[in-house]
Amino acid sequence: MGRVSERFGAVIRQQREARGWSQERLAGQAELNRSYMGEIERAAAMPSLATAAKLARALEVPLSHLISWCEE
Repeated sequence: MGRVSERFGAVIRQQREARGWSQERLAGQAELNRSYMGEIERAAAMPSLATAAKLARALEVPLSHLISWCEE
């Protein structure tokens, strides 16, 4: 899909693993389908802004941080 989706997926995976969470747990916390969660992490899907906000809330980090970490 592209560099942005690859970076975003990597950031989500890193944040999830830092908490010791499974994809299923994060998906549940963010009210997403587990298979879609895997697609995001593999950069097979790029979430909408609303979905990115759900992930940020579930991870308890500001959305702006998730976005800025993609730029590093």
